[in-house]
Amino acid sequence: MFRDVFLKFDGNDIITTQEKLFKNTQNTFTIEFWAKPESTREIDKESRKGISKTSGQRFAVTPVFGALDEGNSSRAGVGVSVGTNGISVYEHTTDHLVTTLVFETIINDWTHIAVVYVNRKSSLYINGELVKKGLRSRKNILVPSGIFGGVEPYGFYIGSLSEIRIWETARTELQIQANMSKELNGNEEGLLGYWKMNEGAKAIIHDSTNNNHNGIIEGAQWNKLSNTNLSYKNMNILFTYIIPSGGVETLNRQRFYALNKKGINCDFLYTKPGKGLQNRIDTSIFVTNDDDEIKTIIQKGCYDAIIVGSDLFLLQRIRKFGYEGTLIYDIQGLGFNKEYADHFLKTQAYSIVNNHCDAIFFPKTPHLIKAVENNFPSKKRFYFDNCFNIEEFKYQTYPKSEKIIIGWVGRLEDNKNWKDFLLIGQQLIKNNPSIHLWMFEDNTLAEKSERIAFEQKINELNLRNNITIYANQPHHKMAQYFSIIGDSGGFLCSTSKVEGFGYAVLEAIVCKCPVLSTDSDGVRSFIKHNETGKFFELGDIRQAIEEATDLMLNKELREKIRHNGLQHIEKNFSLEKYAQNFLKMIWDLKNKE
Repeated sequence: MFRDVFLKFDGNDIITTQEKLFKNTQNTFTIEFWAKPESTREIDKESRKGISKTSGQRFAVTPVFGALDEGNSSRAGVGVSVGTNGISVYEHTTDHLVTTLVFETIINDWTHIAVVYVNRKSSLYINGELVKKGLRSRKNILVPSGIFGGVEPYGFYIGSLSEIRIWETARTELQIQANMSKELNGNEEGLLGYWKMNEGAKAIIHDSTNNNHNGIIEGAQWNKLSNTNLSYKNMNILFTYIIPSGGVETLNRQRFYALNKKGINCDFLYTKPGKGLQNRIDTSIFVTNDDDEIKTIIQKGCYDAIIVGSDLFLLQRIRKFGYEGTLIYDIQGLGFNKEYADHFLKTQAYSIVNNHCDAIFFPKTPHLIKAVENNFPSKKRFYFDNCFNIEEFKYQTYPKSEKIIIGWVGRLEDNKNWKDFLLIGQQLIKNNPSIHLWMFEDNTLAEKSERIAFEQKINELNLRNNITIYANQPHHKMAQYFSIIGDSGGFLCSTSKVEGFGYAVLEAIVCKCPVLSTDSDGVRSFIKHNETGKFFELGDIRQAIEEATDLMLNKELREKIRHNGLQHIEKNFSLEKYAQNFLKMIWDLKNKE
């Protein structure tokens, strides 16, 4: 949110514009605004007719009664309910109060929301990205509402609002992204109403268009962002995890790069040794599970915040050691399927997390968002994308391989699903014997039985002459491998059942190595099918072969995916963006009321 001044709504406040219902703007329009909610909303089921639950909504934009004045029941007013647990779009007229779009997510900071209607069907954009399409309305006429804040008895918004805009056109994703953080002139084509909400005084908000749809404030209070900045210089943060290996070890180094640029000192504690320690960074990295040693590390480090990755018992121990600073539980991935995350948090984490930490922190992975929201509705929750240093790890040019190479990265375990990769590889090699498989693993983590099964499967599928196993490669060398794979005409194949984030996929994309992946949830942040990568259904080997063949032979599509994928990572996973989000989290926790 780019304004210092905004309006705060306490649950019984409204703003009424001179045009309560924009009756001449019908069926195609855009409603957008910035919001920072402070309470959950009631979650209704999507529906096209009838009456939804009639209380507990948080209407930032009130769904005004469509039959207002003329009694036209074929016309419905559109409103938007926003809570810390998501967003719902409502329509309202005679015998009709339904939500045609429901999107569950966590909103704990200023967030840009845009609802775009095209021919009576809505689409929801959050911070400029399309996240959900709604049901097409059964009503003949839909119009945007001109009352903000709620209505009795259906519910009132609790939180802050700023920069409300209503357009009589359907804004595109690019238009939303280009203008959501900019002040408009007020004379832009199609702009119906524009309330900057920057007055900071009096009981009126002015419409900055020439339409003069000014609004009267009833109850909402003007607020101003504090100019007092948290001093980040010399701040000390400790990140902990069980073992330095795989995606979390990569993430911790990326965090170091991002936060170190802001003058923040980041140290790392692992309770077990691992091969990832070979990837050195210029900071303190501790390896111990001894209580006295951990207590000494914490006391000497004077840490402003400790982020505990996954290890519930360490979370509990740190608080029992007497640490009184900010303690955050970090979830990057849980278990071997999406349902396990909810089970784990409900049965094992619930009591420890509620009793010992100040907040929960996790990437924007749908099954993690849902699991945390379900089990910790009253706990502070923060989620944002992880980051990546594309200056340090990037595409490199090498002589082109004579063979097409298909890569795989992971541990020999059930969740990483190495068996399906071997089956896919076998079928592709039948069609093209020059294909070679490269598998990258940490060979210190596989169970003996899994290793035996792996070797047997290679022999069974007659892959011995077409496969190379790379164990415990230094992280910087992976950029070389991914670049070679991409330039060979091959791709990275990710067969995981579930991923919390999926750093290997991101790293491949950065090095112009296209990716074919299962929809393992965490990789949705990187892959849009046939735009930045390709998906196949878990276990569907036939579909995987078809998509792989298309990725190798369709050169135009392949180059589009390579180009779009790199641009997507550069835009959305920068160190700067991560540092800003992380520091906002620390600021919020340090300044909680």
